[in-house]
Amino acid sequence: MRWEMVLVAAVWSWSAGCVLAAGPGAGQPGATAAPGMLDDSRGSALLRGVHMLDSRPRLFGEFGGRRGRLEDAGIMPSLYYNHFLGVQAQGGQDQGAAARHSGTGDFFLYVDLEPWARLRGSEMLLHLKAGYGRNINARIGALSDPIDDADGDSTGHIPQLWFQQTLFGEQVQLRFGYLDQQVALDRNAYANSEDRQFMATFLDNNTAIVPLAIGLGATLFLNPADWLQVTFSTADADATPFQPGFDTAFDSWTTLFGYLEVGLRPDILARAGMLPGNYRLGLIWDPRRKERFASAGEGQARVTRGDAGFYLSFDQMIYRERPGRPQGMGLFARYGYRDPEVNPVNWFWSVGGQYRGLLARRQGDVLGIGSYMYHASPDRRAAGHPDLHDEAGFEVYYRIQVFPWLQVTPDWQYIIDPGAGRSVEDALVFALRARVTF
Repeated sequence: MRWEMVLVAAVWSWSAGCVLAAGPGAGQPGATAAPGMLDDSRGSALLRGVHMLDSRPRLFGEFGGRRGRLEDAGIMPSLYYNHFLGVQAQGGQDQGAAARHSGTGDFFLYVDLEPWARLRGSEMLLHLKAGYGRNINARIGALSDPIDDADGDSTGHIPQLWFQQTLFGEQVQLRFGYLDQQVALDRNAYANSEDRQFMATFLDNNTAIVPLAIGLGATLFLNPADWLQVTFSTADADATPFQPGFDTAFDSWTTLFGYLEVGLRPDILARAGMLPGNYRLGLIWDPRRKERFASAGEGQARVTRGDAGFYLSFDQMIYRERPGRPQGMGLFARYGYRDPEVNPVNWFWSVGGQYRGLLARRQGDVLGIGSYMYHASPDRRAAGHPDLHDEAGFEVYYRIQVFPWLQVTPDWQYIIDPGAGRSVEDALVFALRARVTF
């Protein structure tokens, strides 16, 4: 583990140096060569190499123009790799410092079907994913995994394969197929991607409604106005990970999740231009049979079918540095509520924000700060789990835009009462994430 700790310290020192010195970095405007470097042939070659890496949005470039020809035909492939190094500095379920690795690869193939199938407004998406490693998640023992994307070893599987048809201009979109509901519901501009933003699970999604289903389903997006979107969605409640789901999706109407989300998208006029925001209110219907935590002797049925919950997700840009530029500050907040008689979570909240381009000469960098709290069901606590408590956490990250195709993110997390039990010591976690766009 010694070399991993050295790596963490080195990258944290580098990011701190960028913050303190605010010096130009690769991929940032204003970067200049050291005096005399251009007069040295090796220095000139190095500069040409850096410029080549800095001038392309993807590591592998455009493949001699082939990628551009594919995009002209409506075919857009994308490939990403994310590598995570997690360090358990102190506390957690398993005592003692430790470091672990994990990684994920994602391939997306978007196809505009209009020029191919002669269907106006039709499109499809294929998403292939593979990963390895649980990182330090099991050692921490928290309800919110510090490394959300560390789901263990998995060969290539399909989280998304769907077809979408747009109708009545842009006012209606119908999407159906193998869906990841996280892509359509509970979205948030500043806390919704473990690949680019916060790494902790509870700052990526609202735990009151997760896990959002992955499986066969359908989603209807209604856009009656630019500032309003209404989303209806159904999903197979019996879906099994990595399985097609044809044997469970159509067996009964009573085994389908139901989602309704209303989203308002106001723009606030400010001196430097419009400040976009999203305000979402959602309802979830869970049809599964669940056992009540309270005893049957209290006059209630022991088992019930179906319960509802609701959630909120807000994000708002509050400050823009210059008109037409993304640099500035945004804030977010989430809240969720579920029936404490049948769900381990009673309510949940998370808050935080991000600043893009905090330093004048590091306009591509992003600083993020967030906090969350999970409140356990009091009914479950009273029904034989007296040690069950709440879990809370804090996370700070600084995403460094090294090149347009490479981002390196040092991350710090502090988790209070991991696992919602006071018997586990508070945990301190450091992490590094490298994201490569090929």
